[in-house]
Amino acid sequence: MKLINPEVRIENTNFCNANCIICPRDQMTRKKVTMSNRHFNILVEQAIELGAKTISIFGYGEPLMDRGIINKVAYCTKRGLDTFITTNASLLGVETQTLLLKAGLKKIRFSFHGVHKNYDKVHKGLRFDDSVRNFTNFVSKNRVRFGGQCKVAMTVIPMNGESIEEIRKYWEYGVDELEIWQPHGWGSPEFRGITKERKKTCGRPHVGPVQIQADGKVIPCCFLTDGEIILGDTRKNTIKEILKGDAYKKLRKQHSTGNLKGLPCDVCDQLNIGDNPLLYSNVDSSCSIGKTSSTKFNLEEKNDLHTSSA
Repeated sequence: MKLINPEVRIENTNFCNANCIICPRDQMTRKKVTMSNRHFNILVEQAIELGAKTISIFGYGEPLMDRGIINKVAYCTKRGLDTFITTNASLLGVETQTLLLKAGLKKIRFSFHGVHKNYDKVHKGLRFDDSVRNFTNFVSKNRVRFGGQCKVAMTVIPMNGESIEEIRKYWEYGVDELEIWQPHGWGSPEFRGITKERKKTCGRPHVGPVQIQADGKVIPCCFLTDGEIILGDTRKNTIKEILKGDAYKKLRKQHSTGNLKGLPCDVCDQLNIGDNPLLYSNVDSSCSIGKTSSTKFNLEEKNDLHTSSA
């Protein structure tokens, strides 16, 4: 058995140092935990067996709040895997930058929703000047000292009326990838609503990426804030056993038929047709939908099986 989508997402922590108005994390009731390095390493080994190529180390938290983040990145690098984190940059000080790059980090995505005062309005508890300084220092160090080993991405949601051109002029010079997204409700219809035309499935229950919470529980996608659908527990079963388990089979069947009644999926804005949340991308000029924002894996190419026989 091999993964069709070679990305595995492991939420290393769901603690965060900000209270951003666009994030539903404040409504989260699941326990705040940080995954141990030991359990993380076990998951990495299982992911390798399944053919994983990328380990994304983040979820509903600020990954740099995890004191073990450097060791986690280094372990993946040692095992021949690419690593990817997304961060608000506020904790990305000079020493942490160097340690992450030395550990072999391959991609980092910054979340900056607004500039100057608009940033402070969105990212409650953070200061724009501090985050920008850390971002700028990282970009410079990555290019000068580490030969650009780490791909730098930026994601922006214009929450205060900023134009695409304004955002491009401010950020595009310093990053490899820039994407501007519509405000969204993390799967709920809070911002974008539900359109009349709906897809049966987003493809995620069939092809992933595998999504593991900091407590070790497996969920079908990153839009579930509170573990609303639990498909298994990696502290009790392996990733492979969970992927082949009854809970996953049931969810895939529901998505295959489009019978999503009673599931959060039924009101998820990711199933909208003709409602593209991606406003601008210098990675994909067509701004095509149905791809993961991390590795640009096309979720709609193969939506029949989560894994394939090896």
